[in-house]
Amino acid sequence: MKPAVVYSNVWEDPELNRLSLKVQPGQNVLSITSGGCNSLCLLLEDPGRLVSIDLNPAQLAMLEFKRAAIIELEYDEFIDVIGVPFLFKPEKSPEYRIELYNRIKKHMPAYATEFWDENQHHIKNGMMMCGKVEKFFKIYRTLLGFLYGKDELMSLFKAENLESQREIYASFRKKRWNALHRLLLNRAVLSLVKGAHSFAQVDFEDFAGNLNKKRTLGMTRFFNPDNYFMCLLMLGGHYHENGMSPYLLRENYPKLKKNIDRLEIFMGTIGDVLKKDGPGSYDRFNLSNIFEWMTNDVFNGIIREVIELARPGSRMAWRYTFARPRELDAQNLSRLAYEPELSDELFRQDMAFIYESFHVYHLK
Repeated sequence: MKPAVVYSNVWEDPELNRLSLKVQPGQNVLSITSGGCNSLCLLLEDPGRLVSIDLNPAQLAMLEFKRAAIIELEYDEFIDVIGVPFLFKPEKSPEYRIELYNRIKKHMPAYATEFWDENQHHIKNGMMMCGKVEKFFKIYRTLLGFLYGKDELMSLFKAENLESQREIYASFRKKRWNALHRLLLNRAVLSLVKGAHSFAQVDFEDFAGNLNKKRTLGMTRFFNPDNYFMCLLMLGGHYHENGMSPYLLRENYPKLKKNIDRLEIFMGTIGDVLKKDGPGSYDRFNLSNIFEWMTNDVFNGIIREVIELARPGSRMAWRYTFARPRELDAQNLSRLAYEPELSDELFRQDMAFIYESFHVYHLK
């Protein structure tokens, strides 16, 4: 089966990575790729070297595309070629995006150009929303719009401030919304989108109820026009140019361009990185939500590899979407120190709102 993009965006708040990992200039960072957004955001912290890893060549091709665009293009062209969606700006033509792609492909390795040559329809339609998860969200938005209509949904985004938004949400008719969640947000449907393995360690069935609570947190903690996760999920575009992931912001582009040669894209596991680079090679670890579907034994085995890769003072962070946190065994507990106060504080600030927990550790 040919590789496919699961995530064309990373649906994780990069601010939590920045504040938890505290990357110092010149340090080496290991980051899970997914859609590449977190890796590019961490590149803004001036690491000496950032290695972004994944096992899915389509996800790596996604980051290769973004990397090549940053090398070759000016800011507005970069935004255009990756198809960053805005609610109140006209889209560029598919032909223009292909023209830009033909300019940047010289900076990509053969596997990436082969992938994008075969999937030019993703580029034409806007590759930033081409993943399986993003296409599922489009179905979700379409049905939500059918149930409520554009004006009623937009009322949740047109409040003057957060307090007014909370009042609008409190009075919003939610029965249809909750029914849609029961229809779409359950183990069977989500397994078709992300794979059944993603939920192997989830020990409850009320996915809809869980996500209803998280929706309420998102709607009542964060001002929707500024929360690009809510805008992309519900409206399919950014509300304004300042409400985007840090790597997409105009003011950050010069630094991103300056640091892009520090990015290395690697296909493999953490164990493969250990074989390649050897012990004591990294200072910071963005581990995303890779432990979501792992047993405790597998989790602890990978943590041992992380510890072997880590230099003194290393920091690491990871998330869970639905599953309960895996438990560190005695050996790993003797090496790692948990930072519960920082973990909880950052979790309360998480604009991505769909996650179950956030965890920050450092090497003792």
